[in-house]
Amino acid sequence: AKQSQPHNFTQPTNQPHTRTMSATGTFECLCKKCGWEVTGEPAMACICHCESCRVYGGDAARVAAYPPAQFKMTKGDADLIKYESAPGKFRHSCGTCGSFVNNILPNGLMIAPLGGAKWAGGEPVPNMHIFMGDKGSEIVSDDLPQHDAFP
Repeated sequence: AKQSQPHNFTQPTNQPHTRTMSATGTFECLCKKCGWEVTGEPAMACICHCESCRVYGGDAARVAAYPPAQFKMTKGDADLIKYESAPGKFRHSCGTCGSFVNNILPNGLMIAPLGGAKWAGGEPVPNMHIFMGDKGSEIVSDDLPQHDAFP
């Protein structure tokens, strides 16, 4: 059996390590039943290496954290599977297709996956790695700051 190689997380060289101030992002799950919209600069944009993200999504996750006023479910809130993965932390998936839709942190920040969203005004660019203490076999070879937990 062929052994899989660790994923190499490298910041794309054609993008700056800064966040976008005026982006609007929209997201729909695979079956299009659930969706959200975010506006403005996120409180944080990062690559999360926590064990929970890796188990939940199969690898580290490119995500951004938004205050509730900047995050709006556009459809499908009643169709979400809402799983409390840690005290006060909820992971939301579509009840039909299983797509990762969003998370809610105990402090109320809304976590939006960056990869599946459509962006107007520029996609937020992760500017740090978090939960490096939980990191699996991923290889991180960029110069972004690395944190063992939330900064």
